[in-house]
Amino acid sequence: MKITCSIRLLPLKAEGKDEIYRLVDEAISVIANSGLKYLVGPSETTVEGEFPQLLELIQQIYKKITPLCDRYVLEVAFDCAKNGVSIDEKTTKYR
Repeated sequence: MKITCSIRLLPLKAEGKDEIYRLVDEAISVIANSGLKYLVGPSETTVEGEFPQLLELIQQIYKKITPLCDRYVLEVAFDCAKNGVSIDEKTTKYR
C-alpha cells in the first residue's frame, strides 16, 4: 500500500544560505536516486512509496547528510490510509 512521506531537512550548523541549499540538494539527490515518485516543494519534499521503502530512504538521507553537517533536524511526516495515499490525489485539483 503506497503512502506519502514529507521530508524536511533543516541544517542548524551551516555556513550561510549557499551551504544550507547545498545540503538540501544532497538530500534531494538521494530522493531522486531512489526511483520513488517525489515532488519538491519550497519547504519540504514529498515522496510516495511503500512504508518500508520510505523508511529505507530516510536512513539513506541520514547516512548521506550526517558526515556533511555537524547538526541538523530531519522532519518526517507520513500520511497513511487503509486504501493508500498518492501525491496525485492530494495535488491534482490544485494543478
